[in-house]
Amino acid sequence: MLVNEFSSTCRLYEGFQVWEIENITAFLNGNGVLASIFQDYYNIPIEEIEEKRSDIADSDFDIITKLLSLVNDKSFFIFTLHDKNHLDLVGMQRMKVMNFGIDIEKIKDDRVYAIIMDKRSS
Repeated sequence: MLVNEFSSTCRLYEGFQVWEIENITAFLNGNGVLASIFQDYYNIPIEEIEEKRSDIADSDFDIITKLLSLVNDKSFFIFTLHDKNHLDLVGMQRMKVMNFGIDIEKIKDDRVYAIIMDKRSS
């Protein structure tokens, strides 16, 4: 499940982790559930991702976003260097609303990041 407007809804979540995603292969190999969702969604076995990557019109960012939106037991906030989501997180860190465990301003420009979190129980 993807989270929108994280800066105004962050109190609804707990157990935060920042996930640095190096590339689509690392993303799919990092979790068996995501590999399974990928195979179901794109009808391509992950073993064939490198040779069939050109058959998928979606960018790596779009694939990551689509697959994480289909995960129901975790919530995700996706960002890249200097996009709107990243700038929101930078503002939260500067105002000391959240500590992300890393300096959120100093992320790599060639990576996709996701904050992984759990929805708080009522």
